[in-house]
Amino acid sequence: MKKLIVFCLLLSSIANAQVVRGPYLQSPTSASIKVMWRTASATNSKLMYGTDPQSLTMEVIDTAQVINHTVPVTGLQPNTQYYYSIGTTTQTLSGPDNLHRFKTAPTIGTIQPVKAWVMGDFGKGNSNQQQVRNSFEAYNPNFNADMWLWLGDNVYQDGTDLEYSTKVFDSIYGYHRLMKYLPFMPAPGNHDYNVISTPQASVHPNDQDGPYFDLIDVFTNGESGGVPSGTEKYYSFDYGNVHFLSLNSELGSIANASHDWIGASPLNSFNGSPFTQWLQADLEANTQPWVVAYWHQSPHTDGSHHSSAPWEIYMKAMRENICPMLEDYGVDLILTGHSHVYERSYFLHNYFGVPNQFDPAQHVIDSNTGDYTTGNSYVKYKEGPNAGVGTVYAVVGSGGSEESDPGLQHPAMFFNYGCENCVGSLFLTIHGDTLKGDYLKGNGEFTDHFGIIKKQNEPTSVSLTPSSVAGLIVYPNPTRKVFNIQLNLTKNTTCQLQLFDMQGKLVKDLCTDKELKKGDHKLTFSIDELGMHTGVYLVKYSDGAKIYSRALVVEE
Repeated sequence: MKKLIVFCLLLSSIANAQVVRGPYLQSPTSASIKVMWRTASATNSKLMYGTDPQSLTMEVIDTAQVINHTVPVTGLQPNTQYYYSIGTTTQTLSGPDNLHRFKTAPTIGTIQPVKAWVMGDFGKGNSNQQQVRNSFEAYNPNFNADMWLWLGDNVYQDGTDLEYSTKVFDSIYGYHRLMKYLPFMPAPGNHDYNVISTPQASVHPNDQDGPYFDLIDVFTNGESGGVPSGTEKYYSFDYGNVHFLSLNSELGSIANASHDWIGASPLNSFNGSPFTQWLQADLEANTQPWVVAYWHQSPHTDGSHHSSAPWEIYMKAMRENICPMLEDYGVDLILTGHSHVYERSYFLHNYFGVPNQFDPAQHVIDSNTGDYTTGNSYVKYKEGPNAGVGTVYAVVGSGGSEESDPGLQHPAMFFNYGCENCVGSLFLTIHGDTLKGDYLKGNGEFTDHFGIIKKQNEPTSVSLTPSSVAGLIVYPNPTRKVFNIQLNLTKNTTCQLQLFDMQGKLVKDLCTDKELKKGDHKLTFSIDELGMHTGVYLVKYSDGAKIYSRALVVEE
């Protein structure tokens, strides 16, 4: 009789099964993917799939009775779209339709567009988060993202399971619809870590566990290229001809040196860790021409967090201990969050200090605007004395969070966007020898555009008339009240500095015929005094050998 009651209860549970999280996608390779979901009660798992949503002819069944379901689908064709449904052996719970789909990765090394949606600091459960999500969904049919990169602080305040359910996986504020078809590759942030390990009461990295790690199932064994990390705390993967590194800026400890895997503690010297050992091995083994690294704590920022603040020891640790290693191996793009703004740097090299240590003559490889839409992409050479040199740093901590009064004065940043209700996300496209980044605001308007073009040989010819300009920077950019022009001159020269509108009309001679001495010069100008209005302007400087131009955006 007891067996009959148990059997009847089991049948009732299966018949009344309900999906309360997902489905969502993890770890796409060229031949496999993982489909995950959660049910209100324990059930078995059944996934149907096929290349036609009206004819799902293949299935995967797992008879284990679980609430959290992970179904690996293997034996797939590369770069192929499939449709699926999930459920139990007796009941379909979700799908099939056009949203229930996944696309396998291309064969590793294949040259084709690789597209990623990028943002951090998003799981706020607010209208800003909704705006950014809606702007993505409106544009994605044109973009067709392959993946979604999480930059940490993926949920607020503490990274609890309930917060993930109500702010990330839900349909009101979260991403219930798009998770059905867009796999995410996450990195954790300090808020994700609040229930895992805090700096004040750190847990050894080998023992860290919690809701963030419970919900993900990422590459740990080199399933899609890269050196196996053996942990979900950090990992790498190849997608086409791009190598991605999901790093962890929360592996620090103030007092316990054995727990400090990034060198955050000012009390102990840092000589490496299992994390840095893996990172070096992975970079050494990489054979893909493009490398993108991402994590949470920004090495360079002046938004809701500031690079020079003495308490930002995790930011400092990543800047001083991790970034040099990445640049040594030619990493092209570093993406972070933490600061609730958008900032995008010049093409930098060997700059690992605080803002007042920034020297454009030493640290800016290409002083162009980087704007690919105007033909000013940064150039990175494959051969020659500067082969592999140059990295763009972008802070994308505005997926749902904002900062009403950001500084936005970091001299290494070419473009800045932050204010009350200033939120958005980054669209990243890599194809062949070209990388493009486009920042989409929550209102659906694109603002910053930047690009990197890789060329084979660095030119050896030089101008017969040596230039006197080692660096020209315009900041803050965008601006509302004032802007600064920073010049680094290698010799005394006569200043020929002019401001033009986008129609080519001269607005103002800013310092014509003024004698400038060799060295650094900072010139400050008022938007109101110059009679400037909202729009885009060009700052041009001529030294007789070359004309330099920088775009300047004036906002309301």
